[in-house]
Amino acid sequence: MKAYSRKLDLQGIVVHEITLENRAGMKVTALDYGCIITGIHVPDHHGEFKNVVLAYEEPDDYLNNPAYFGAFIGRTAGRIKDGTFTLSREKFNLALNYGTNSGQGGREGFDKKIYGFAVNTSESVAAVVFRRTSPHLEEGYPGNLQVAVSYSLSEENVFTISYKAISDRDTLVNLTNHSYFNLSGDFSRSIESHQLMIASDRYAELDDSSAPTGKLIETKGTPFDFNSMKEIGRDIRNEDRQLHIGKGYDHPFVLKEGSGIKARLWDRGTGRLMEIHTDNKALVLYSQNYAQGQLIEGGSILNERVSVALEVQRLPIGRNGIFLEDSVLKQGEAFRCKTEYRFGIL
Repeated sequence: MKAYSRKLDLQGIVVHEITLENRAGMKVTALDYGCIITGIHVPDHHGEFKNVVLAYEEPDDYLNNPAYFGAFIGRTAGRIKDGTFTLSREKFNLALNYGTNSGQGGREGFDKKIYGFAVNTSESVAAVVFRRTSPHLEEGYPGNLQVAVSYSLSEENVFTISYKAISDRDTLVNLTNHSYFNLSGDFSRSIESHQLMIASDRYAELDDSSAPTGKLIETKGTPFDFNSMKEIGRDIRNEDRQLHIGKGYDHPFVLKEGSGIKARLWDRGTGRLMEIHTDNKALVLYSQNYAQGQLIEGGSILNERVSVALEVQRLPIGRNGIFLEDSVLKQGEAFRCKTEYRFGIL
């Protein structure tokens, strides 16, 4: 097992790129800027390794990163309706950076911060731990929040993200990673042919601003039923109003309780398979319905729906503070959650 780093100069900002590598040749690369995952290199059924997460051609572009490629999202993932919430009888106002809502931690959320880091290896695991303290009222959130996020890679091609946070005041915490996957390793190919399973019987209805209404809809019999493997594109053009709101899938799914696989993504052409195990409560499926002309790894311009984000998190906060309690972290209590991405061939 190996773990090593190199320095990058991003427009005068010194950033470290950390690489975790196992004996089988799988590699994960990440930056100490935004804890951004820039690469997950895994083999196909011929043993050919390719990067299966969306990445920029030019590292400088991570400083802007409007679509949050590979980024650590916090303090809260997803949208907060009207950018306001009440906690411990005090009202807090956040920046409205997602239309009429606040989103993905604000204008300068966790994705735009530099983190201290430490790498370590053993016979079976290579890991990096990123740490930072988010000060009281950063982006409008109360409390000094100490955050640690760990990326680890095993010999069995399992990539694990673990989060821990503790605050000196009641606050909100809802952390996720915003990597975009295409298991073919070819980001000119549509994601619609990938097979997907999500272990979920309910998803959150969204209003016209893409914030939750508070209603949870049964997935059975709808385009949102992924309890059995199906192509992402099979129902994406259905006349369901919820699909029109996001121009495709951009919805939180409530994950079934208990152990077991919570999501599975498979590319038939290469045989690459990714299975997600987590102790978290929800998953946002985003079928990358928009592109902003980004120059991506390989030198091509990003098109719509060539990747998919599977954002493991809590339910976002909607109208009248719905689902707020899912994100409340009490003073002195520890927030912990873990997600495993298990890669293989099928």
